Amino acid sequence: MKKRSVEKAFKRSVRRAIFALTYGLLAFILSLARYRFVVITIPGRIGHLAIELDWFLKQQVLGQYTAIRPIVLLPYSEAANPALLRVWGNYLTLISNPIAITVLKPLVRLESLRIDLHSVACTLDEAAQYQDVVKSWGDRPPLFKLPESLNEKGRKALEELGMPPGGWFVCIHARDGVYSPGDEHLHIYRNSDIANCLAAVDAIIARGGWCIRMGERGTASLPDRPGLINYPDTHLKSDWMDLYLASHARFFLGNTSGLCLIATISGVPCALANMAPYGACYGMGSKDISIPKRLKRLDGSDARLAEIFASDVSSFRFAEQYRQAGWVVEENTEEQIRELVLEMLDRLDGVFRETSAAEHLQQAFRRLLTPRHYTYGTTSRIGEAFLSQYAAELGMPEAPQTVTSIGTPNCEIETSNEMIITASTKGIGSQ
Repeated sequence: MKKRSVEKAFKRSVRRAIFALTYGLLAFILSLARYRFVVITIPGRIGHLAIELDWFLKQQVLGQYTAIRPIVLLPYSEAANPALLRVWGNYLTLISNPIAITVLKPLVRLESLRIDLHSVACTLDEAAQYQDVVKSWGDRPPLFKLPESLNEKGRKALEELGMPPGGWFVCIHARDGVYSPGDEHLHIYRNSDIANCLAAVDAIIARGGWCIRMGERGTASLPDRPGLINYPDTHLKSDWMDLYLASHARFFLGNTSGLCLIATISGVPCALANMAPYGACYGMGSKDISIPKRLKRLDGSDARLAEIFASDVSSFRFAEQYRQAGWVVEENTEEQIRELVLEMLDRLDGVFRETSAAEHLQQAFRRLLTPRHYTYGTTSRIGEAFLSQYAAELGMPEAPQTVTSIGTPNCEIETSNEMIITASTKGIGSQ
């Protein structure tokens, strides 16, 4: 028995030595050839799959990582959107074969061969790095582009859905529990009711646009009206069509769901409502405008914006944190979302005018964020009607002069569902 144990131990040692030698040699060859494994933090979430690789590839163009040859190990079955992964395969070496991935995966553990993208968009209590590349990239055209074959396919699909040639459209999306029911209890505070977008839908249609309701199959449809397409209910719902719509919209009306980030990497501006948590209330794109949800205590009392941003609640990431700390997350109203959309439409039409008082409010709100907040350092903006409505919370005794647009219908920006959420840190009341 003792002899057999010695033999087994010897064989294990030999196997380990062969394994170490083989992988050591392979690691040396890959390092010499300047290959590096680029690791996406959560490839099963479309937002991470979109902006993490967009950040990396833009950094290469801007002069970082220029001496390396990037490799991504990822099977299509693990990608949130396989069509997106295929497009990224045009920009770097993509290995999706399961056998090849199994062989190469041990090498990913070596720090010398690994580039981890965790800090790009998956940070806690610190700013996401994606804002940095947005500022450095400036007004350059987007790096991400769909192949022309996919664009042609998308144009034909739009015609099939009833869109007239030459028409323009806006993607409308509200996060719900259909996409990822397995962890819905963690993120329910980020959800919102698509019905609160109806006034905005009507405003877009009145300005000559079409609205395409985005989302997964099974999400709630919007009431039928001319100029509206409930896309998830059609036979054209697909991963590639999601990409086409988000990257060709005039703008994307969304929230904290990652689907809007397809628009961001495509250079399409976003109007984002119901943003939460407060530390992540800004959009990622430089031309985005956004408005946060409102927070109230369980007894119904309000908290001032400065008080919220100075506390841990501004960075709560899980529903249970809000519940345990005694907070209610309140959705934006139909009118607030409509005002956000009218501002975006007027900005895109080149008729939006900003007052010095409104700019003062923008800067006052921006100063509330600190380096521990997710969107600290962003170049996007908060919706001006929302800021005007809560001017007193920003140290302004009265709302600033109304911002007006010229030459468009509904040109004056007016100043005008509650969900109790459920999960651990200190709230404002404990500070």
